[in-house]
Amino acid sequence: MQRNLSKMLPIAATSLVALTSIVNADDAQTRNLENRVTALEQRKGASGMINPQGRPQVKDGADLFVFGDLIYWNAHENGLNYAVENDDSSTNIADAEVKNIHGKWNFGFRAGVGYNLPHDGWDVRLTWLRFTDNGGKKTNPDEDDFIYPIMASASNPLVGDAAQYKTRSRWNLSLNQLDLDMGREFFVSKWLTLRPHFGLRSDWIHQKWKGEYENKANDDEIEVRFKDHWWAIGLEGGLDTQWGLGNGWSIFGNLTAAILYGFHDLDVDEENEVNEVETEFADLDQTYRISHPILDLQMGLRWDNMFDGDRFHLGLQVGWEHHIYFSQNQFPKFYDDTSAGMFVSNQGDLTLQGWTFSARFDF
Repeated sequence: MQRNLSKMLPIAATSLVALTSIVNADDAQTRNLENRVTALEQRKGASGMINPQGRPQVKDGADLFVFGDLIYWNAHENGLNYAVENDDSSTNIADAEVKNIHGKWNFGFRAGVGYNLPHDGWDVRLTWLRFTDNGGKKTNPDEDDFIYPIMASASNPLVGDAAQYKTRSRWNLSLNQLDLDMGREFFVSKWLTLRPHFGLRSDWIHQKWKGEYENKANDDEIEVRFKDHWWAIGLEGGLDTQWGLGNGWSIFGNLTAAILYGFHDLDVDEENEVNEVETEFADLDQTYRISHPILDLQMGLRWDNMFDGDRFHLGLQVGWEHHIYFSQNQFPKFYDDTSAGMFVSNQGDLTLQGWTFSARFDF
């Protein structure tokens, strides 16, 4: 018994020392946290906030603001190649060029309204983005040039080898986007403010893509039409930054990311015309649900001014933006000439980029 007790005493002593060390460590961490909070409280400004709010604050106002953007963007999307043109041969691609289409530079708008919440400098905003674009191309090959109609199904009996096709292709895009988010802009130094934000986003993206191939030798024609309607809703969040230069001028840089869950509604129609007789070769419908990520980047120059005794605020800015809608090209391509139902999709990403001219008014 005494021998067992003598063995247990060192173990108990070691355990007690370890427990005491853990308790002392917890006490040290607690004191460290309390000291950090006390230091932050001592840094509070006149507003009583640890990080003073950086949003425009008007006097005796309704705490509302409105904003509007004139956008001048163009759109590109991977996978909108409609033909391969080859010189001197209809059986190889020894001297070939891929024909693609993309959007034009076009105007759109973004508009919204916001409210400065009375709690801790937060604000809430509702934003609507509207942009449409289109693009098209025609190809009339020379006598030595041949066209592969790659929008048409490989099993279409009019396709076969390359021929001297006159081609026409057109793409249309329509985007509507709603954002409802909440954020707080605050100073982290005399010349730098940050605004982390989070919220909800909903997108409606409609795309149409049409291709026509007319054989110059016999006037046989293939017409292919694709449609994709995508609607989704999900979460978004990001960080807005403003780097002060003085006299109301600043540089801004914003980053936002979103993941939206929704569904694609796809339609494919393919018709042949032989001897002026039209026949339907393909009519496909596909609907499925999936999530897509979105990435937004903005950078530019801003000017802010308070006037009428700080009762109103006006902000003006100009900037460049990039927006990537990942995996938006879901148009199917049928590639097998023996099994007509074999296809690939997920052809690429939709990107929007261009200039934005903005104004904001607080009252």
